[in-house]
Amino acid sequence: MQSLSFVGLLLVIMLIAKWLYNFTTPYDTFNEILIKKNAALATSVAGYIVAVAIIFCAVLVGPSNGLINDLIAVAGYSLAGMVMLLVSRVINDKLILHAFCNKAQLIEKQNISTGVVQASSYIASALLIGAALHGEGGWMSALVFYVLGQITLVLFARIYDLLTSYNLMAELESGNKAVAATFSATLIALGMVLLHALIGEFESWHASVTLFFQDAVIGFVVLPLARLFIDKVIFPTVCIDKAVGEEHNMSVALVEGGVALSVASVIVVVL
Repeated sequence: MQSLSFVGLLLVIMLIAKWLYNFTTPYDTFNEILIKKNAALATSVAGYIVAVAIIFCAVLVGPSNGLINDLIAVAGYSLAGMVMLLVSRVINDKLILHAFCNKAQLIEKQNISTGVVQASSYIASALLIGAALHGEGGWMSALVFYVLGQITLVLFARIYDLLTSYNLMAELESGNKAVAATFSATLIALGMVLLHALIGEFESWHASVTLFFQDAVIGFVVLPLARLFIDKVIFPTVCIDKAVGEEHNMSVALVEGGVALSVASVIVVVL
């Protein structure tokens, strides 16, 4: 009975998430997806729904205070997480994908690359929001680490662009799916690394913030090194920037993204 109650709540939360997403956009998401078959927008919406589910699962895990109290708490945290994710969309539009109009890319050009990056931004943000809400710091720690996480994602995106030989924004705007796949996987990988600082008991602000920045530095160093490892060891005869940026080689992009996610998983476990 308890399990079915939470499954039912999740379905209600997803329904609310869908309507909230539609309500906060200047276009009709239902018409775009169902009538115009806009796969770019559908990808973004799917990432948003997955992100909501991540937050839902994160706050669901923990000591029980009774079924009714648990349902109320999970619903409240999930709704707050939805709002934070919508703010993440604005941050993504203005600061991560800053070189072009995201609405035009999603609606007018139906650029799947833009949709993929938006989806990954939602998921990376959800990892941080969910981990913060799951901890003992409460609403304030969730808000603080959400802000720190968004700043970190924006900075990493700028550094990632500097480390590649191609123009990240130009490639995404042109619809380069390979670049979108590897960049998106790396964003999620960074989110995985950062959530390590938020897992476990909340000891103090100083300890938690220090650990967060330590993990951020690790992510900023290790993930580019993993990319270099792919370039020099896994594909020594191929320049991955050329393969992904110029040749739009999705095979190389998927391997690069897979390595980034694998490295992030190990960091979360061993640190």
